[in-house]
Amino acid sequence: MLAYAWAWLAARLRDEKGAAATEYVLLILGVVLFMIVAAFGLRNVLVNAVTAISSWIGGVVPPPVPGP
Repeated sequence: MLAYAWAWLAARLRDEKGAAATEYVLLILGVVLFMIVAAFGLRNVLVNAVTAISSWIGGVVPPPVPGP
């Protein structure tokens, strides 16, 4: 079965029609997968950053309203 899949894939790749689109799809897929893995790997860093920003925004006091 694996040999059949490799033969089918090789036959599809020999045809130049649609090769550019396939390359772009694989490139985009690689970037998306990298971003997903990076997000999971940096989850604690991202959570800490969002928490710090949220705390900072919550602690900001607006300026007083000017009087008449």
